Amino acid sequence: MSPVSRRTVLSTGGTLAALAAGGPLLASCGGNSAPGGTTGGGGAGSDGPVAAPTFRAPEGPEPDIAGDADIPDTFFSYPADPTVSVPEAPGDGQPVRILTQTFSPVTAQPPQNTAWANLNDKLGSALEIQQVPSGEYATVFATSLAGGQLPDMFFLAEQPDMPRMVEATCLDLSDHLAGDAILAYPNLAAIPSDCWEAGRYNGRLYGLPSPRGAMSSGVLYRRDDLLAAQGVAPEWDDFEGFFSLAQQLNDPRGGRWATTIVPGQYIKNMLGIPNFWQYDGTTMQSWWTAPQMEEALEAQRRWAEAGLMNPDAFASPNTKVWFSTGAAYFNPDSFSAWSQYFADPPEGFDIDVCQIPAFDGNGTGHLWMSFPSYGRAGINRNAADRVETLLKVANYFAAPFGTQEYLDVKMGQEGADYTFEGTDPIATSTGAANSALGIRYIADCRIANYLPGHEDSARKLDASIRELVPDAFRNDAVYLYSETVESDFASSAQMFNALEADIVQGRKQVSEWRPAADQWWADSGQQMAEELTEAYHAAGRG
Repeated sequence: MSPVSRRTVLSTGGTLAALAAGGPLLASCGGNSAPGGTTGGGGAGSDGPVAAPTFRAPEGPEPDIAGDADIPDTFFSYPADPTVSVPEAPGDGQPVRILTQTFSPVTAQPPQNTAWANLNDKLGSALEIQQVPSGEYATVFATSLAGGQLPDMFFLAEQPDMPRMVEATCLDLSDHLAGDAILAYPNLAAIPSDCWEAGRYNGRLYGLPSPRGAMSSGVLYRRDDLLAAQGVAPEWDDFEGFFSLAQQLNDPRGGRWATTIVPGQYIKNMLGIPNFWQYDGTTMQSWWTAPQMEEALEAQRRWAEAGLMNPDAFASPNTKVWFSTGAAYFNPDSFSAWSQYFADPPEGFDIDVCQIPAFDGNGTGHLWMSFPSYGRAGINRNAADRVETLLKVANYFAAPFGTQEYLDVKMGQEGADYTFEGTDPIATSTGAANSALGIRYIADCRIANYLPGHEDSARKLDASIRELVPDAFRNDAVYLYSETVESDFASSAQMFNALEADIVQGRKQVSEWRPAADQWWADSGQQMAEELTEAYHAAGRG
């Protein structure tokens, strides 16, 4: 069985930031936005922050199960008659130059790349795309920035003093996007309002988002088919109940473990630990100083000591494969990964997402909601004379699921890059590579819950999202700027990640955490919290 197939490009919206499989912490699912909240301008200008863009659900095919600003729409199949969401070519006949990252191999150029050539024809302007492997993108962006060589549109990599850099480089889009102004671009208006905070700097709107939100949030999956074969009900009321069930299921001799890795985030969710920064009504509080952290560390240490996870969990985790092939009953992943598991499932394959009871059984825990957007893209301030054209192109890129433009952007040219099975588009042998142009990091639509051929499973995923998302904890500092966070957060995170790994694996004691957290708070944490609190109020959030 292959965990990911050619369906993946369409059904997941591309490669998403993955969960940190082997370590105790969770990698940010919000793209290049650090959990410390360093990536936005946050605060207001002299006249206060401009209004967030108005959210308006897209006009198009009715979903089989309608969502809302947080809950994705569910489609059991691709609509037979896709809506045309952009009736006229948005281009002006002049090339549109783009700098973006890619997590796939750099594609061929047109005319060999039929997906790219088709998009050029549909847009009425040729795209000149410089695709840069993600690991090299920050360097290439910095070089282009320093040399004044940024193109018309570009994905914004993290740089020192982001607000100043963005204001000096990017066009202020506030007059075109704030409030109801965005309704001139219906596909952009279908992006939830909170996603636009990724591109807000000093109260103004500079960036175009790529929505992620609920679908990129980390959860704990379970193999219901394997549990049913063991006659085990996947139910527990607290951590001790979950631990006992894991002990019952764990079978190293049989090559099957309770979990792929130590379920660190799930344990923290059970304990109600903040989604990194949490505003308590007075100031920001960090998970590093949360009083529940020692309990979370002790629970993780017990899990690892009992050997309830794959023995390669820390050294070389391969979680998706272990879970897909039945080598584990439980696996941390994101909601968006559901469709990947159903790309080529074995007969009888059945999964669900675990609910989150409180650690002590007294109430419920809380999912951590992922960042609303995977970073943001800017329009060159020197391209002001073409701003309406470039926003129309972005509007095309953001065409929602169920439209013809979505197929153009995500799949390419019918026949060459994809064909249909019934009404569902399936990538050809070359189509998936051709369509990986990196433009989803310039502007993108929301991810739909789409599992063709698996209606029951799509309903189950929708139910799980609706159960967990309303009470989810959000990172209250997301997209807020702090000079101290910018300068000190990365080294602090490295230190705490290493300390947590050492404690979980038994190399250090749980008692070593609190002194380290207190020292960090004295050295820089309190300053971070104060600066983020000031930015929080300046942004009009509280």
